[in-house]
Amino acid sequence: MDNTFLALVIFLLSSTFTIILVLKKPQIQININTRNFTIQTFFIGPLIGFLLILFFNLVTVKDMFQGLLGKDNFSPIGILILFLSMVFISIFLDTTGFFEFCARLALKFAGKSGIRLFILFYAIISILTIFTSNDIIILTFTPFIYYYTKAVQIDPKPYLIAEFFAANTWSMTLYIGNPTNILIASAFSVKFGEYLVWMFFPTLFAGIINFFLVYLIFKKHISKPIIYDEKLNPMKSIKDKSGAILGLLCLCLCIILLVIAPSISIQMWIISFYCAISLIIIILIRDLYRMLFVRNNSNLKRSYIKTTLTRMPLAIIPFILSLFILVKAIETTGLTMQIGTFFRDISSNSTTFYTFLYGYLSAISANFLNNIPMSVAFVPIITEASLNGLQPAIFATIIGSNLGANITPLGALAGIMWIGILKTKDYNFKFKNFLKYGMIVTPFCLFICLGILSLEFLMF
Repeated sequence: MDNTFLALVIFLLSSTFTIILVLKKPQIQININTRNFTIQTFFIGPLIGFLLILFFNLVTVKDMFQGLLGKDNFSPIGILILFLSMVFISIFLDTTGFFEFCARLALKFAGKSGIRLFILFYAIISILTIFTSNDIIILTFTPFIYYYTKAVQIDPKPYLIAEFFAANTWSMTLYIGNPTNILIASAFSVKFGEYLVWMFFPTLFAGIINFFLVYLIFKKHISKPIIYDEKLNPMKSIKDKSGAILGLLCLCLCIILLVIAPSISIQMWIISFYCAISLIIIILIRDLYRMLFVRNNSNLKRSYIKTTLTRMPLAIIPFILSLFILVKAIETTGLTMQIGTFFRDISSNSTTFYTFLYGYLSAISANFLNNIPMSVAFVPIITEASLNGLQPAIFATIIGSNLGANITPLGALAGIMWIGILKTKDYNFKFKNFLKYGMIVTPFCLFICLGILSLEFLMF
């Protein structure tokens, strides 16, 4: 069998199996010595694909390790470290109660107004997503929204959709907002500041359009008054005040250093890794000091570092690494080069055509492959773009990888997590309902966002 065809079949089969698992069995329970462990299943498909690649010898062991180590700024291992470091800082902030504090603050200012609550939730989720990650915000806020809306007896659907759409839209703003941003931008040595310059206005317009369309869809649902607890105190949600302050300072410092990383010739994954390690060391020193010198401290019984580590999405490690190997197998056959060459030939060196072609194709592909494997697969395809079309292809693909996740919940890792969380709460969000909202909102947002990006390339 031709290696190109075989590699493509394995890639498609692993993606299909992943989708089936996500829809039918997003989690599995394993019992070991009377202890129950919950394992996410989304990584199993790519892992099987990786084993098949090795079995059929489509990639040599040497090529495999060279691919994982990467070259220049495109290192799969480095990308993973960057993402997991930022995730650690964000999850630590959540364990201190900071995100719940933000949510309660929104509830307090909303009062009895469902519309005001909707606007405040959308704004807070958008702002937090910009500086953290869409995955973290969705993991954190989905259970909170579900439990709160259930307690006050209102429909959770408008708030869940607003949360999901906001997170996957505003995650485009910064380099660190989505794993796909990191994957694509690092592959082409895009600097942190350069990324922000090109993506700020497309994200801003997409976010505004996204908000108004979601608001119009659910206006009747959110117009009803809600039960408001006037005794609600946002500060009571902060479990570790000094930890929250240290976590915020670490996050702010990390973002500042990531902006200036290119000028000081330090790779971004190194900065994020040392920021995360520094936070761990500082918190451990603080806890040791409390243990030795502070009496009657209730926080001594809880290890926020341990809690953070147990919540880390470690299943993403075999997921991403296996995908890199799968795409490497396809790349060695020359298929991605052929696809990239075909796109270059039909684009006629037009930046506008490149922008819309890569933007829409990446958004559609994300819903068949998931946006992380799609981004990995598109990197060698983008490489074949003409010099004039390289930047449009890069940023349009990033846009498609983010906004494409709002078409179906299968388009992104965040969507897979979202489905899993809601299923554990016995809340069945029907696929066709999500698709209906996604198809109303996303194509228009995508068109506006890509239109702004293409104008930027025409003007500058």
